Amino acid sequence: MDSVDTTMLLDAVGEFTINLREKERNPAAVRELNRFVNHFQGATSVGSITPSQIGNYAAMVGKNGSSDKTLEGLQVVRKFLTFAFKSNKTDKNLATHFRVRKSKLASSSHSDFNSSANSQDMTKEGYDQLVDEKETLEANRPTLSDTIQKAASDGDVRENAPLEAAREQQGREESRIKEIELMLRNATVVDGSGKGSKKVRVGVMIQVEEIARKKRLKYTLVSPSEANPNEGKISDASPLGKAFLGKRVGQKAVAETPKGKTAFRIVSIY
Repeated sequence: MDSVDTTMLLDAVGEFTINLREKERNPAAVRELNRFVNHFQGATSVGSITPSQIGNYAAMVGKNGSSDKTLEGLQVVRKFLTFAFKSNKTDKNLATHFRVRKSKLASSSHSDFNSSANSQDMTKEGYDQLVDEKETLEANRPTLSDTIQKAASDGDVRENAPLEAAREQQGREESRIKEIELMLRNATVVDGSGKGSKKVRVGVMIQVEEIARKKRLKYTLVSPSEANPNEGKISDASPLGKAFLGKRVGQKAVAETPKGKTAFRIVSIY
């Protein structure tokens, strides 16, 4: 092709969808095609999409986790890219750069990215922080969209660093929004006061004694998204957190630390 085709992505996907067989026009395929169009903006010309952008998108989707149904839908996205090349809407066969592998998370759990199979205890403070972060990212969508549109109209979109950077940022932020949504769906907000707690759980502060050194330390057990070792907040998924979880005052807990196996005694629960 001597010039970049100007067919808009949304129009090209519409043309492709009309010719899909009924069994291929399933909910998973429609969802993934819509997500693909939204990511690249429907007003983007098919010919302006680069192989690196397709590779980055495929990596993002794979990182988020892909169930069998999602992977089935993504096969239709790859088929669309082949269609775009064969119908001269792009001079590159972008389908060869669209490689999505089933993540370890998806393989082990057999669940979609949106599954809420694993509940996570979380403090009210941690929950609210995630909500605030999600709202901030969502509020930034119009600004990012404007930045992408302005960058796309400035020069050759095939060699447009600002456009590439804005799209990558958009991909990262959309991925983070989905990650937060999953955590919020799976969250069980717990009482952070520790009042009446007889066992170590998420939300409570504990004092422990490192038995070998007779040294006392204070920790607050929190969810992974709230962990901050500098503030004494340790994740219940960390080696220390796992060792302390469920223990009562006076009980011994052995944790795998950088120094090797270390024994602690639970002194108090606040």
